[in-house]
Amino acid sequence: MLKILLKNRLMALVDQFTGQSKGKKAAQLGTYIAMAALGVLLMIGGGVGINALFGGFCAALAAQGQTWAFFAAAGGLAFILAMLLTLFYAQGVVFEAKDNELLLSMPIRPSAILASRIASVYFLNALFSLILMGAAGYTVSARAGGLSVLNVIFLILCALLLPLLSTTLSCLLAWVVSVVTRRTRKKSLVQVLLSLGASFLLYLTTMNMNRELFKTMEESAGDIALAFRHTVYPLYAMGEAVAGCSLTHLLIFAACCVVPFAAVYWLLSRSFIRIVTARDSAKQVKYEATPLKGSSVVWSLTKKDLTRFFNSPPYMLNAGLGLLYCLGLSVITLVSGNDLVRSVLEQGSEVTSFGAHAAVLSAFTLSFFAATTTISGCSISVEGKNLWILKSMPVRAKEILTAKALSHLALAIPVSLVCSVLYLFGTPDVTVPGIMLMFLMPLAFNGFNALFGLIMNLYLGKLNYPSIARASKSSASSLIPMLTTILLVGGSAVLFFVVGSHMDVSLYGFIVTAVIFAADAALYCFLGSAAAQKRWDVLGT
Repeated sequence: MLKILLKNRLMALVDQFTGQSKGKKAAQLGTYIAMAALGVLLMIGGGVGINALFGGFCAALAAQGQTWAFFAAAGGLAFILAMLLTLFYAQGVVFEAKDNELLLSMPIRPSAILASRIASVYFLNALFSLILMGAAGYTVSARAGGLSVLNVIFLILCALLLPLLSTTLSCLLAWVVSVVTRRTRKKSLVQVLLSLGASFLLYLTTMNMNRELFKTMEESAGDIALAFRHTVYPLYAMGEAVAGCSLTHLLIFAACCVVPFAAVYWLLSRSFIRIVTARDSAKQVKYEATPLKGSSVVWSLTKKDLTRFFNSPPYMLNAGLGLLYCLGLSVITLVSGNDLVRSVLEQGSEVTSFGAHAAVLSAFTLSFFAATTTISGCSISVEGKNLWILKSMPVRAKEILTAKALSHLALAIPVSLVCSVLYLFGTPDVTVPGIMLMFLMPLAFNGFNALFGLIMNLYLGKLNYPSIARASKSSASSLIPMLTTILLVGGSAVLFFVVGSHMDVSLYGFIVTAVIFAADAALYCFLGSAAAQKRWDVLGT
């Protein structure tokens, strides 16, 4: 039975990558071949990239007899990436799967169900590990005199053991998030905040470990081995096992990976039934009859879209994560005094007035993050089979489309204003025109991204996605507006350095802002055009 469950989980994982649905059409042999070819290309690309970026570092370590440190660093990078990219997936597939209760009603051991769930998480982690460790092996082979057959065998074994660590931590964090969210009313929002908090905590822990690593290296006169042993001993053992073909270190590393994994699996299997069948214990809200308040059609539809957004963690993470990135960068800018912009200006051109130039470049930076918010680019696709409800209402297409654009802007504009304030306090010597640009330019690009994304979704969106998660991350109508906005922001920023010495930089910023606002007006007018109404009428038929 475990074999069947494992096969079904891996098939479901393949279907997610290929965009096909198990219930309609299974992935064909050509699809598997294409995926295998893509995996090989990723490994080759990773090897070429690692070799180009860190080949010199690898050669320097090899000259000192410290080749193992390069493998240890690659393993650490694989662990961090796997954790950040599979943390959200682990909670849904292990503890929040819709068929958990169905499987538990069958004569199947709970430990077998759990094993099949964890296996899919391990498979994703193993992909990152094999790609990055393979890239490290290629770099060492190219820069440090090659690898023996025994080195390759030890490398493969360590690459398969390493994902056990990231899988263990992912499942533990997913378990904690699942338990906490069952006790809250705002389950989706709390789930997202806890998951992001866990990712942020992992980032801080990693930064602190790196700081301690470099501190130990400095205090011990460059003793890299001592630094790794004091901070991340499992990675040290892995590096020594691969580089030195040390069976002792391989067994130590295997114990560091297998023992925690086995302990967590045993703990979860003992309580798996209680976890997945536990009822929500959040305090129920007592209904109190109050007078109903009327609102316009557009605002009612906007609130409906916002409710869907906040009740769907995959929708929030896939379409709105750029808002959090923008807030995070703005806080860093406030603390650092906009050192990033200062360094760019010092390298890019001769700057006579830092305040004016920094304000314009900061406005471009905030505008760039407008492209990473793709809420409107999939707002029609997430309707799916329920689109007929909107189309059956006696409402014009313009009102429906305007509501969807407003649901995007209702989230993006407040974040944009807060980030502009943070940038303002983090940038010294800002002039009044610069202050205006730091607020107006990001608003213009947010409007462009919202409206253009909505129009692209109107013409390119699909309604046959099996879930909101797939609709929010697999849509070409989200990718095209993102790339277009990035190109507009990037192209304008490049021209900023070209014309900066020939005209007033604030004037240039106002010209760019005015052009984008004009584009926003044109896109908004299109929402009420006959062409948009005609496309809406045939959508889904």
